[in-house]
Amino acid sequence: WGFMVRTDTPMSSKGRTSNLKASPQWKRGMLQGFITVTTFTQWRSSFRFDSLHESAFAYDPDDLTELALKGIRKYDNDGRLAEELEATVHGGDPWNEGIVYPRIAEISLFGALGCGKKLLQLVIERLERSRASESQNYDYIVLQATENSIPFYESMGFVRVGCIMENKTSEKGYKSSPVESYVTKKHGETLAKISQEFGGNVWDTVFLNKPMYPTIGPRSWLKKGTTVFYHSTKAQILATSDASKTGQLGVTLEESSLAPKWYLAKENDTPRSIAKKFCVHFGDLLECNKKRYPELVGTSRLKSGTRIQVSRFDVEDEAYIPYSHWTFPDDELEPDEPSYMMAMKLERKTGKDAISLPIAESLSVPISPYSPDENGASEILQQPPAIKRTAPIFNSKKTKSVKKPKLR
Repeated sequence: WGFMVRTDTPMSSKGRTSNLKASPQWKRGMLQGFITVTTFTQWRSSFRFDSLHESAFAYDPDDLTELALKGIRKYDNDGRLAEELEATVHGGDPWNEGIVYPRIAEISLFGALGCGKKLLQLVIERLERSRASESQNYDYIVLQATENSIPFYESMGFVRVGCIMENKTSEKGYKSSPVESYVTKKHGETLAKISQEFGGNVWDTVFLNKPMYPTIGPRSWLKKGTTVFYHSTKAQILATSDASKTGQLGVTLEESSLAPKWYLAKENDTPRSIAKKFCVHFGDLLECNKKRYPELVGTSRLKSGTRIQVSRFDVEDEAYIPYSHWTFPDDELEPDEPSYMMAMKLERKTGKDAISLPIAESLSVPISPYSPDENGASEILQQPPAIKRTAPIFNSKKTKSVKKPKLR
């Protein structure tokens, strides 16, 4: 779904109010802006939201990297937003429908002349006030930004998030976020009741069970002995890239993830003290991180925020690369194709707050379903495109030759 703006009065090529004399090519119903929203989907089995991985922003242009280091560009510096995105329920076959993230909306197409901010505000307002359902239950919104549009999206609350994937062909078959299974103990149990019992969201549970039971719903009565799946609490553990959080989650580094974990050093931390803190072999930690910091020794005093890898020392540096959007399972990637993924967390509204639509109500004309006839666009849509002649056209009919006057 989405919104579009069609003009009812003359406008210039920059989206400003104009007149027919200054804009002779203008016609009522011309498109001024559009925005469409879909559910985030990707086709790489090894994809992962991860802002702490050193490969996440490795291919960013030098000028953007410099702006990020100066604090001018907004990045997910602590990795929290990426962890939340990675922990959401998802599932699908990368070789078919793709891996779908029903909690993450994506701005897939967006273009406007002078009305872009208002269109994006309308989308955010609609998403935050939409009642949860099987087709729409979004907590986050993502998009792929061009370099010129970054400041605009930052002003709207979006920040750069890291995404990585393995540099190899996607594995075949269905892949999902971590799940737990439950076998019904009696006839008549429902997904709504099961989700409530295990503290999950009912629409997440419906999503995870749709591949096995296509017609299942929140209140479908299940037979005794039916196996159903629900979103596992391990999802948060596996999504965490910050090694300092693994102890809080009650797991070891080896149990927490297949991807490397990182520790952001505090002022004057040393590699030896970090190895002791996480109970890892000091020699392995030092050897692995020397690839990044060649002069590193066991007693080196680190600056605050220095990124130290503290797990999966066996993973090669080249194993992960920045994610490129709209790439398919067997695509070969080039270093100049990474996506500039930006994201924001939605503030879901409930009760009376979900009824009011201040952005929509502030418009001078009400929002209405698209109708080419009512919007004056039918004439434009039906009008054949003008063909520019690149060469003279000769008439096939014979014309009488003009007699030359006689000279006297």
